[in-house]
Amino acid sequence: MPPKHSHPKSKPARKIKSMRVVSKSMKVSPSKQSSPEYRSYQDLKLWRPENKVFKPEQLFSKKSKMFPLFHYLYNEVRTTYRSMVSRRNGENPFVHPLNVVVGLSKAGVKDEATLCAGLIHDLIEERVDLHKKTLKTALGKKFDEKKNSHLAEFEKQTYFELRQQVFMFCDEHKIPLKFADEIMTITKLLTRHKRHFYYRSLSQIFQYPNPKVKEKAIQIKLSDRLHNILTIEKFDNQERLYECFKSLFILNNTKKFIIDTYHRHMYSAPRHNSTELLFKLCGKATYEAFLNICQRCNLIGEHAEVKAMIHLAFKKYALEKKSVWEITKIDKKEAHLYRIFQGVVRKYDARLHQEWEEYETMAIAERTFSKKFFQAYHFTQTQIQAILDYKDAYALREIITDLLYIPEYYLVDFLCINLTHNGRLRR
Repeated sequence: MPPKHSHPKSKPARKIKSMRVVSKSMKVSPSKQSSPEYRSYQDLKLWRPENKVFKPEQLFSKKSKMFPLFHYLYNEVRTTYRSMVSRRNGENPFVHPLNVVVGLSKAGVKDEATLCAGLIHDLIEERVDLHKKTLKTALGKKFDEKKNSHLAEFEKQTYFELRQQVFMFCDEHKIPLKFADEIMTITKLLTRHKRHFYYRSLSQIFQYPNPKVKEKAIQIKLSDRLHNILTIEKFDNQERLYECFKSLFILNNTKKFIIDTYHRHMYSAPRHNSTELLFKLCGKATYEAFLNICQRCNLIGEHAEVKAMIHLAFKKYALEKKSVWEITKIDKKEAHLYRIFQGVVRKYDARLHQEWEEYETMAIAERTFSKKFFQAYHFTQTQIQAILDYKDAYALREIITDLLYIPEYYLVDFLCINLTHNGRLRR
């Protein structure tokens, strides 16, 4: 059993009455709401995203001295998002930054700088993307994003101008400038630079020297991924796996942060702080997304035993080889079915960085092995791909489970501190 620790009591999460959306069939009487079973259900249940546009006063207290700034930033974000296309699920793109604030509030985040930074966490990146779209239209085939240093300069200028605007607004409304500075520092940490690899952009968050600012940025990133992972209903299996993989990297690094910061596992305390709660919620949402992929692969019917074979192969891989604790490579001489679980992280890493040749080489190797292993079934290419999508979702889902429930678990070599100097996984 894990060692016992004494923990300071965390304040209960703030309730936002205007955000409660409960169908008639889900209403529970007040007497039953106080039962231990119902409180346990409330702790376990998944959150659902909001698809409406909230007003500023529904997201931030009007009584706060900082409300004028939040209202100002709200209008800035709304203006930019009006120029953007709808999200993949058809929703207004403006609901995303609003959902990030909603998620933070539901998790009990009351820090006003965090809520403001959560609202504008994508603002600079979105303005750069809109500018890039304009350049592509103007230059056509001559436009090369990798060679275009103008985008990096435009990003710096965009950040500088927004910072100046925020400082001027705070000065005019007698809002402490240190508050403005903290908001912009967090926002800069959360802005993904187009010239950097995905991991490197996240590394600037997890390796930031100021622990308070770092944790606030982590909270926003978790709320951001929570909403993104809950709105992938229009994605195909490969796209869903890709989105879940990105969340896995963030969750893995957050777990290491929680262990290092609080020296305990979050489930040993009766109440959780906001970072732990957001970690749990994002983890459970990612688990559900992997579960849905498994269901979509539809490995049932006359070949249902294949599912059992995959599950048993993974258990052997995890328990005997202890290979879910590290990033593995493919052993080409291995003939056991657990070979298909080798190199999964590296495969999606290649896709993440658009190294299509390496990604396809690994994908072909998987298909070739699986076709030989299951040759007695005479599976089609489509069926083989369904098996491989299923095993990826199943394996990565199990890693999420371990992150949530094994106290000291995290995937080694999949941390920001283990990356190369340019932000890549070590080969």
